[in-house]
Amino acid sequence: MPRFAHIFEAAADTLNTYYQAVAEVNIDSLMGLWIDEEFVSCITAEGAHLHGLPNIRAGLSAQLEAAPVSIEPLDIRVYDSLGTVVYAIVEAHRPVDPGAIPAMVFTTYVMVHERGEWRIAHIHASRMPDDAATQFSARLRHGQGALH
Repeated sequence: MPRFAHIFEAAADTLNTYYQAVAEVNIDSLMGLWIDEEFVSCITAEGAHLHGLPNIRAGLSAQLEAAPVSIEPLDIRVYDSLGTVVYAIVEAHRPVDPGAIPAMVFTTYVMVHERGEWRIAHIHASRMPDDAATQFSARLRHGQGALH
């Protein structure tokens, strides 16, 4: 099974490249990670529903240029099968301003294996309610783990 382990590790590489492209506001690199299909979709933490590569490019470009962030994954759950990997992640979206408070976001990434590479097919992000973010932070501070 080492072959499969290597395949799924490559999906994590795609996710890390996505985080790097977001931090650098590199839209071309970011869009190069998506599968080239009409069905791609992205629901942003701000509530925008973006469908199709042109709409995703325009929406993410406007969002990141207006409010650049870096994304820090805090808790990662991975569900994989031979051709699909789903990441369910609690993320801190940190604004460029070091004094600003990060937004806590639940994000699901759906990736598919296509022509030897992992590509993003769907992203669904939603802001964590303040009370849930407070509880999550407290658990992390007390070493209980994210979902204990």
